[in-house]
Amino acid sequence: MVLSSASITRRLAGLLFVIVLPLHAEVITVYGSDEFPPVSYMNAGVVAGAFPAILSRLEKETGDRYEIQLVPWARALWMAQRGQGAVANISWTTERSMQMDYSVPIYPTEVVLVVKKGREFRFESLSDLKGKLIGAGLGSSYRDEVDAAIARGDILVDRDPNQLSRMRKLLSGRVDAIFVGAGRVGVKTMIESTPEFKDRADEFVVLPKVVAVDPLHLAIPKSLNKTEALQRLNRAYTKLKERGDLADLLPR
Repeated sequence: MVLSSASITRRLAGLLFVIVLPLHAEVITVYGSDEFPPVSYMNAGVVAGAFPAILSRLEKETGDRYEIQLVPWARALWMAQRGQGAVANISWTTERSMQMDYSVPIYPTEVVLVVKKGREFRFESLSDLKGKLIGAGLGSSYRDEVDAAIARGDILVDRDPNQLSRMRKLLSGRVDAIFVGAGRVGVKTMIESTPEFKDRADEFVVLPKVVAVDPLHLAIPKSLNKTEALQRLNRAYTKLKERGDLADLLPR
């Protein structure tokens, strides 16, 4: 069969149409902490952690591409708040929700208190922290109730951008305790991955009662108008979780 030039043109146009279809519905820049193991961190210059791995799997379901950039947490939050992209592994707060649209909870975790062995104290409520100096992350939130107590001055905090620095301060007695937002698994990961702490692992004690249950989300500034992309992510996450396809990435 001999095709006319018009038929050939139409077939080529159809092929070209298929070829140039976008592989991704949207490209979304996602900022996150570069020092928050096992949730997100840099490993020899490479993005690592459970949250980036979860987003990688979600890409295959949503059709979107998430370009992850891990930087110090305060900077990640600053850039997102100025509409430069989404932000990963972020806690929900009333104040932030006024500016950002939140995903479903992506990574379940807790805020725990870590003290130096021999300096344990009773912790049953936030009032037990009065008069104590607590190491906290620069730009970090620990849920509304804790943030309000800090704002009132009921809880005194020593903030810095570096988790390793806070753990060193704890061992040297410069703070009474530190908040760790990645829960017990975060404390364990940090100790095991840091030689100077690994040899002193028994000096870190996690107090029994958690400070707050604090699931982590992905949040997108409302100014970016990414509601549909967020809905795709929510549907994909729910689907993968129900299938058990995220079980290896989520804490037990």
